[in-house]
Amino acid sequence: MSNQIERLRYYDGEYLRSYDFTAEQAYHIEMRRRLNHRLHLHGIVYGLEIQQDQDSPPQPPYFYSILPGMAIDHSGREIFVPAPYPLSSVNVLNRPGLEGLKAYEVWLCYRETQTGLPAAGYRDCNEKNQQTRWRENFQVVLVLPQSDAPTHTAPECGGVRLGTITLDADKQISGISDRVSSDKYRTYVGIRAQRLIAPNEEKDTFFDIKALNTKIPDELLPGYLDVHPGVFSHGNLVVKKNVVIGDDFKLDKNDKPNGEKLPGDIPATGNLKITSDLFLNGDFYGAVGGKWFLLKDYIQMLMPETVVGSYTIHILQSSATTGHEDVEVPTKLSNVTNKKVVLSISEIDWQLAENLPSFNKGAVTISVDPTLSDKGGGKYNLGIDWTVSPSATLSGSPALPVLKLVVSYVVVFTP
Repeated sequence: MSNQIERLRYYDGEYLRSYDFTAEQAYHIEMRRRLNHRLHLHGIVYGLEIQQDQDSPPQPPYFYSILPGMAIDHSGREIFVPAPYPLSSVNVLNRPGLEGLKAYEVWLCYRETQTGLPAAGYRDCNEKNQQTRWRENFQVVLVLPQSDAPTHTAPECGGVRLGTITLDADKQISGISDRVSSDKYRTYVGIRAQRLIAPNEEKDTFFDIKALNTKIPDELLPGYLDVHPGVFSHGNLVVKKNVVIGDDFKLDKNDKPNGEKLPGDIPATGNLKITSDLFLNGDFYGAVGGKWFLLKDYIQMLMPETVVGSYTIHILQSSATTGHEDVEVPTKLSNVTNKKVVLSISEIDWQLAENLPSFNKGAVTISVDPTLSDKGGGKYNLGIDWTVSPSATLSGSPALPVLKLVVSYVVVFTP
């Protein structure tokens, strides 16, 4: 392609030569190829599969052909195959250098040839190259694979790879590999774009998540983006409305054959329907009440939490027979609707009997009573009121028969 973009400027009485008309054609051809090369990614537009012929014999050697189709090569040139093109010993498998028992990549390359002579009486005997037409054609090139990587090096023609054929000992095709085996053998045309905006001339009728009304019409309406065979995104995919993966299915909050519970008010947009299973290689997050939670943490929020612990009470030797202790008990639940406490004495340290002559275990009373209050921030205060009696005298001072109590507690928080 020329680096200078020029087109003809006509005026009355202008003298035109053949190269002027050639320049006129070149301008349109080169601009179209620039668009193809920069707007599209090279590859197959449609068709061009390598398939076994219907009239192929039931036993080898089989007959194969390239089906009709179109492609755009590395230079933006259109390659058009109007009819099935046989891969036979007449036109492809008779090339010099081919070896049996090897695999070859099949590449489609752009070719153009001069054709069509002037009508009788209009040919100049002193001029060469008087053909009147350029015939845009193609050539099938067989190339030995350089590696097993999906991005093989294209031949010098800059063509498009259609697949791979395997030759037997007689240099006849014994097998093929195309998109049926692996997509790496075929490259389809793509689009270079920052964004795609489809025209929407129809009424905005996104599907109702509560009804089974997501049907693919026989003929796609304006505003639909129909992509085959798949979509690969290297950036973000943002869906404003709803997504259906697989066959659509009905959601009816009144239909509960198995006792399942659907929300009373299903949002109109932002829903996802998946016909079959969901496989997730990573964590699942959900926003509940304005806070983000891992799925495991959210499930834990819906289940009662049990906090178990113990606390040691050191009894001060005085005339006081009662006391109070505070223990902080945390919880992971953000919303607690009910709570229960179970308290028990798991260990008692007594005074030595010789220290208290009147000491009698049978006459001693020991009790503990709990209270639970919310401190905020997921923390609760467990208050323990204890009683030890009666009081005695040790070396002329008041004393209690117990030195230490170990209290075990179980707190159950219900969300």
